[in-house]
Amino acid sequence: MPFIQNTEADRAEMLKAIGVGSIEDLFKDIPANLRLKMSDPGMLKLPKGKGELEVTRHIQELLAKTKNAGDYAYFRGGGIYNHFVSTLIDHIALYDGSFITAYTPYQPECSQGTLTFIYEFQSSITALTGLEVANASMYDGASALAEAMMMGKHVSEDRHRKENRNTFVLAGAVNPEYMQVCKTYADVAGIKIAQVAPGADGRVDGNALAKALTRKVFAVAVQSPNYLGVIEDVEAVVAAAKENEILVVQAVGEALSLALLQSPAESGVDVCVGEGQSLGNHQFLGGPAFGFFASKKEWLRKMPGRIVSETKDKDGRRAFALALATREQHIRREKATSNICTNQSLCALRALIHLAAWGKQGFVELAEHSVAKTQYAIQKLTSVPGVKLAHTGAPVFNEFVIQAAPGLEKKLLKKKVAGGLPLDKYGKGRRGQYLVAITEVTTKADIDRYAEALAEAMKGKPVAV
Repeated sequence: MPFIQNTEADRAEMLKAIGVGSIEDLFKDIPANLRLKMSDPGMLKLPKGKGELEVTRHIQELLAKTKNAGDYAYFRGGGIYNHFVSTLIDHIALYDGSFITAYTPYQPECSQGTLTFIYEFQSSITALTGLEVANASMYDGASALAEAMMMGKHVSEDRHRKENRNTFVLAGAVNPEYMQVCKTYADVAGIKIAQVAPGADGRVDGNALAKALTRKVFAVAVQSPNYLGVIEDVEAVVAAAKENEILVVQAVGEALSLALLQSPAESGVDVCVGEGQSLGNHQFLGGPAFGFFASKKEWLRKMPGRIVSETKDKDGRRAFALALATREQHIRREKATSNICTNQSLCALRALIHLAAWGKQGFVELAEHSVAKTQYAIQKLTSVPGVKLAHTGAPVFNEFVIQAAPGLEKKLLKKKVAGGLPLDKYGKGRRGQYLVAITEVTTKADIDRYAEALAEAMKGKPVAV
């Protein structure tokens, strides 16, 4: 919205309309010693005013001090990805008023724009996951997984009333930030969290998982592709869980993977949650983004958040309204399934525009570009002396872990290469390991440049073992 300054005449007219003689009279109820003397130009210690051209140049100077992904050959991922975002998305999401309505979805008569896009967004998420119902979005991937944990607990309390199931299992390499949010939720909900470590190939250890999935467990979560970039055998996890009637949640950190990999529904999971940042949202310094949440229809009334459905208005025209909102603001607190009270509307709208713009085939081709470039990157980087693939033989989508030498980040940055994310702090035995992410934005020249910089940084370093 453009800023149009009020003139002195405008101010005088407004003051007269409300029966006040001056700006000072408007604030006379505030004690004099607490008021600023607006007539004193030095009171606020603001710099002198500048024209639009001067302000624009000043902002450009400030922006030049900040480096972004485009200034580097960029290979960071781990949950937030450097994807291309079309200006089409910015234009429609920010400037087209069709989907920006005056109020939140509580009043359908004045919020059809918002309700329409949420309905279409839900339809897109069900198409991607193959599951039957999806909600209007969550705060992020981490909170979506934590809410799935709580949903699993509620489902179990209904299904297994005579059993004391209070354990939630995190299977394999789940994003450590997701894990931490789950632990925060669990701490106040009386839930015990058990972790099953990944095996040598990066996938969840099947034998350890089978031992962990006892009748004390109400739900198990597996991330695929996981935090190490490895594609899990989700069907095997489902099979192990079903022996003891355990709810299965699949977390997805890179939503683009849903374009190519077996859908969560085909794998047999009950719930799929994930981070949607890679769908039409910039990296935004790590946020905001949005989480998505989809489930089998039988768990519909245990889902968090809200769901929009299609209906007809009094004249028989197509319309939309909130169908379900099992939360404190709508029903009694003791009946609420969650205290999630809204959704990430703008970020979810961007995702919907992104998916609609690419279309089904285009979205698949986008994912294929990432896969092809990832395979080239694996070949190129592991050809550097002293560097090898950490999880050989494991299938990956657009991320993988290399074993090199510790402390290479600064050397690479000097070469204008933002290399893989160091994994040292994410667990023992990860020293010198880097999580490398590839997207459609990554070029062959970027990968070659990374390999050259890595070879230079590795000189004199011990060979990876």
